[in-house]
Amino acid sequence: MIPLCSSASVIISLLLRLRYLIAVRGLDLVRGRGVRGVLFLPNHPSLIDPLIITTLLYPAFRARPLAFEDQINRPVLRWLCRLIGTIPIPDIKRAGRSAKDAIEDALATVITALNRGDNVILYPAGRAYRSRLENLRSTSAVETILRACPDVRIVLVRTTGLWGSSFSWASGHAPGIDAGFKKALWAIPANGIFFSPRRTVRIECLEPHDFPRSADRRTINRYLERFYNSEAPPNTYVPYTWWERSGPRELPDPDI
Repeated sequence: MIPLCSSASVIISLLLRLRYLIAVRGLDLVRGRGVRGVLFLPNHPSLIDPLIITTLLYPAFRARPLAFEDQINRPVLRWLCRLIGTIPIPDIKRAGRSAKDAIEDALATVITALNRGDNVILYPAGRAYRSRLENLRSTSAVETILRACPDVRIVLVRTTGLWGSSFSWASGHAPGIDAGFKKALWAIPANGIFFSPRRTVRIECLEPHDFPRSADRRTINRYLERFYNSEAPPNTYVPYTWWERSGPRELPDPDI
């Protein structure tokens, strides 16, 4: 199963690079300190970054992501997520109060996995950006996990360059996974596969020595926001075809 997952990760990574020019910094340092028992905490600028981050981390870390059930409940994606051990969680906005127990069960699964040395990818915001800046509000998942796993390794992951993509809220409307993939599947062959304009995406990994792991959720969340938002780029449109002469351009942020 692991060789199959690794092969799928490589294939997906290569496909992603037809649209995204991905630059990674800091991951080698994290890998050099060991590849077990890591809680990865990425920001969440769009619906596509979990796919980018998961395929980036899987070959070395076999990291298990948390993901909303409705986002992964698609034939091929559901199969891949099951292979890599994705931990599904319900969307509390859709499921309402009935989701509370399922979310608690998912966090218990995360804690058990970390305690036995597995690696987990958890998005502290629990939702994609609504503006160019990450806003964690009063989310408590990181605080809950650290109370149970006070010595777990913490690696922050900052992704920039995706605010403005069709997978983000930058248009002012809710993005859709299916619509975004359909657009990409049309654009890539239309551009001759290898000639599509590419969006620059930068990923920085940092294992901080001063993370406030014993602090309350407000302190933890403000620390994370400072890291995530320190290099936040503007809303940027990148053409899908080479014959769009306007090129990449900045757009105003939506009023959501």
